[in-house]
Amino acid sequence: MHKVSILIMAIAILTTGCSTMRESLTLGVSTGAATGAVAGASLSKNRGQGALKGALVGGAISGIASYFIHKGLKKRDEKTRRETLFNLDKFGVDYPKNYSQENGPGLSKPVVESQWVDTQVQGKKLIEGHRVWIISEDPQWIPSNKKGKE
Repeated sequence: MHKVSILIMAIAILTTGCSTMRESLTLGVSTGAATGAVAGASLSKNRGQGALKGALVGGAISGIASYFIHKGLKKRDEKTRRETLFNLDKFGVDYPKNYSQENGPGLSKPVVESQWVDTQVQGKKLIEGHRVWIISEDPQWIPSNKKGKE
């Protein structure tokens, strides 16, 4: 019985890379139920009843935990993507690869503005409110500080 619990825990650890809510819940409930069944059977005098109760309790607890963990990770990932996309200059992505002022000219960042367009009705169409991004200033060449050819 001890080897089975170790195997179940190893499988649970190796298969925790879920991407959808359904996969997270399935993995959480099944892992919790299996772990609960093993624990219930080993701790109870009546192994069958103990395994059943343990599986139900373990499945319920880990299913709820999986739901909240998945939502938290999804929210964190969305925030990270948004912050990365709108702050590319902080991550060194605003200049071409291997660019430095000594290598020659580069490009400046374009100036981007956003405008909110309110929800509107045009004939039989409903156009929901949305944001429009506008490049108000094109990128410009940045001359290097180098003087002449060396």
